[in-house]
Amino acid sequence: MKPPRRTILAAALAAALAGGLLTAPPASAATPTPDQQWTQVQQLVGAIKGRWTNQAYTNSVSRTMPDTALLGNGDIGVTSGGGDGYKTFYVSKGDFWTGNPGPSLVSLGAVSITPAGGTGSSSNLALGATATASSSDGNFPPSRAVNGQWGSGYEGWVSAIGKPQTLTLDLGTAKTFTRYVLRHDAAARPAETANNSKNFSLAVSSNNSTWTTVDTVSNNTANVTDRTIGSQNVRYVRLTLTEPTQGTTSDSVSNPRARIGQFELYAGGTTTPPSGSFTEEQNILKGDVDTSMTIGGTPVSMSTWTAPTSNVIVTRIRSLGSATVRLQAQTSTGSPDPRSGFTSTSGVSGNTVWATRQTAAGSRWVSRASLATRIVGGAQVGTPTASGAAGKIVFDLPAGQTVSVVTGVAGGGQNPADPAPSARTVAEAQNAGSLDTLYTSHVEWWKQYWLKSYVDLDDDVLEKYYYGALYLLGSASRAGKTAPGLYGLWATTDFPQFNGDMHLNYNWMANFYSAYSSNRPELALPYYDLVAAYLPEARRRAQQDLNRVKPDYISRRFPSGGVPSGVLFPVGIAPFGATADDNYHQQVGNSLFTVTQYISYYEYTQDRNFLSGKAYPFMKEVAAFFQNYLEFDSGAQRYTLWSGPHEGLWGRNSSPDLGMLKHLLTSLISASTELNVDASLRTTWQNILTRLAPIPRSTYNGQTVYALADPGTISGGDTRDIHPGDNTVNLEFIHPGEVLGINSPAADRQVAITTLDAMNSWGQDNSFPKVFTQAARVGYPAQSLVDRLKGQINGRMAPNLRMTDPNHGLEKAGAVEAVNDMLLQSDGGILRFFPVWPSGKSGSFVKLRAKDGLVVSSSRSGSQVGYVDITSEAGKTVRFVNPWPGRSVTIARVGGGTVAPSVSGDVVTFATQAGSTYTVTPV
Repeated sequence: MKPPRRTILAAALAAALAGGLLTAPPASAATPTPDQQWTQVQQLVGAIKGRWTNQAYTNSVSRTMPDTALLGNGDIGVTSGGGDGYKTFYVSKGDFWTGNPGPSLVSLGAVSITPAGGTGSSSNLALGATATASSSDGNFPPSRAVNGQWGSGYEGWVSAIGKPQTLTLDLGTAKTFTRYVLRHDAAARPAETANNSKNFSLAVSSNNSTWTTVDTVSNNTANVTDRTIGSQNVRYVRLTLTEPTQGTTSDSVSNPRARIGQFELYAGGTTTPPSGSFTEEQNILKGDVDTSMTIGGTPVSMSTWTAPTSNVIVTRIRSLGSATVRLQAQTSTGSPDPRSGFTSTSGVSGNTVWATRQTAAGSRWVSRASLATRIVGGAQVGTPTASGAAGKIVFDLPAGQTVSVVTGVAGGGQNPADPAPSARTVAEAQNAGSLDTLYTSHVEWWKQYWLKSYVDLDDDVLEKYYYGALYLLGSASRAGKTAPGLYGLWATTDFPQFNGDMHLNYNWMANFYSAYSSNRPELALPYYDLVAAYLPEARRRAQQDLNRVKPDYISRRFPSGGVPSGVLFPVGIAPFGATADDNYHQQVGNSLFTVTQYISYYEYTQDRNFLSGKAYPFMKEVAAFFQNYLEFDSGAQRYTLWSGPHEGLWGRNSSPDLGMLKHLLTSLISASTELNVDASLRTTWQNILTRLAPIPRSTYNGQTVYALADPGTISGGDTRDIHPGDNTVNLEFIHPGEVLGINSPAADRQVAITTLDAMNSWGQDNSFPKVFTQAARVGYPAQSLVDRLKGQINGRMAPNLRMTDPNHGLEKAGAVEAVNDMLLQSDGGILRFFPVWPSGKSGSFVKLRAKDGLVVSSSRSGSQVGYVDITSEAGKTVRFVNPWPGRSVTIARVGGGTVAPSVSGDVVTFATQAGSTYTVTPV
């Protein structure tokens, strides 16, 4: 149980007092010791879990992000699913993208753990049967009705238009059943009641020739049919649907199709198979999914996790029953909504089963990925089998013992060789000892991840969002892997919205907004690799494709259709230099959004190699485009920028573009000076920067507000200067543009606060990663900001701790930056501690990262700051607003000595040495 808030905060403050912080320079940093930090992290993060108490697995199959428990190691994603009495984990791979006909992240497959056929009344005897049908839609073959992958949103077998339709099962051998279950379309898709089967009958046969009808149903409206019949011992079962729909809508009358999500057969005669109690928890502290359920009539506990640096998925199943239970592990490839042209194969190698999925052929790449599964522990029964897209292993789990289902994953990328051997090698390398070692490294990875930085917000709601978001980001992105797109790496469908791509007009970069200040900048490294792969195409587009942005404007200014140099990005890119959404929406600012993250990485880390090798060259190319593109108004002696502030709009001096361009040029001049290169270009950049227009303003309800573009210049669908209720595009010059901040003039910040109130966009779907950070950056009233953020968290958080809306995904992690900004900000080279934190509210943070390569810790009890520790990684001069107004401060270098600061007003300045830590205390 989580201790009272005062316990954690008092521990830190007591340590500070014990060190004499309020009376004399300390001998060591006031930050909690490593052991104290881990104790606090376990109290804070360990208390936050996703939790489920039923087996509905709502929204496990999703075109956005799933709402069930999630695992990931930056390369493989695992989504919890299943049904009553069985468990399924959907497996995806971050670089498993189809290229044809267009790029898209796609599903890989699943690992299911079910009762083995014939072992008790709760075993589904139809699972894995050979299914045939009178007809089927190409994407929804009859096998989907017996694959055990049914869940929320699932579509199983779907026939062609027409009636009657039949679905026939070959059970392989004669089996005895007394009950059948049909999950109709609305069982998984509640809005589709018109597609529930109305009239149907069940027939059986021993020879697939002579059939006997054993049950008939008329006028069904239920989502699930569960019928007990006389005992049948047969090999073949046929469902005939004479009225496959309800006929209550024009579509179900004109285009009747049979739709069966799952067809199940049971030996027992009970109406509902005994499932026992069920709980599942997403343990973010350790990165585990822990499940307690009944399977095959036996209570079990499961723990599922992914290895941190190798593609291994492990489910450890421990029997809590009193007798041996026979189970089946099935590994399969495919998707609940498969794309045409994909192929799947499977096979057996010794005691390992494998399945491989291959994307469709075409003008772009073909990708292949494989799953390979084996059992460690227990007693394998017979020889594993494989057919079609699935391999199966039957095993006995004795009472009180543990069996591990181990799956290796390999492949992905462009045109790889057959990945099945690699997947098998990964799986077959595991034994009981190696799994223990892997688990230890897995737990240690997450321990070190949480210790990079942490906060105590004295608020359970804020912390639940904060740590849940960081868990999802840490699961989805790892250095050296493919960067996660809109929905991370959790693909449970072949048709994710927007292809799961990398949207460049804020969405993709929002994934990483908080990585830098949270002291986890390495999470953003895959971002730069993916952009680098696209650069050749971005250069080509700047020279040859610019006319498509707005033909009437571009053709007048650039008759060749492009500019001589620079980069131009469409709205959606994909891995391997591919284009996923080939639209511009009249916007040229996608490169500006993209470059903001390069600037942030360097500002926060001061990594000179990154600056010289990656950031600075890209910054120059983005700037080169705008050097060519800007218009110069000789009368006003200003440069003007025509672009689309919103998709489909057009206006002069779009505020987000203008702000981000100013940020770029300022950073470029600084970087050129730091690297001592391109001195001759600085004058050009400074001249442009000086002559850019101010951020446009307008009047709304009699008050001055920041506008989307210069008033009166906007054309398109909605020509108003601001769009109240829409997302706060007109404030993106604040973040990620960073030209207005907490240390800016109060009058300018007040205009931003007025704009935030006028927009009232706190709950707008696109705004969540924007508006709260923008508000914190300008000093919005703290308690009101906290209340508004908590209101969104309380109303929109899914059970797996993600923030939901119909279209968005991992980008919602971006608002962690807002929380960090409430605690610590660096603007214009000046640090502020607890700058937007409610009066009298306690809080603490350990090892947040600030610009200039500073790592900062501090604690506040009520309104009193206890200490400030600053580690200077790059030896930059530190400037901060005194957190003890009216009092002098002492600055002690940890390890010995004090530093004499200079003071101007309330700003304290002192020099640092790289690698040194300094403790700041009041005198």
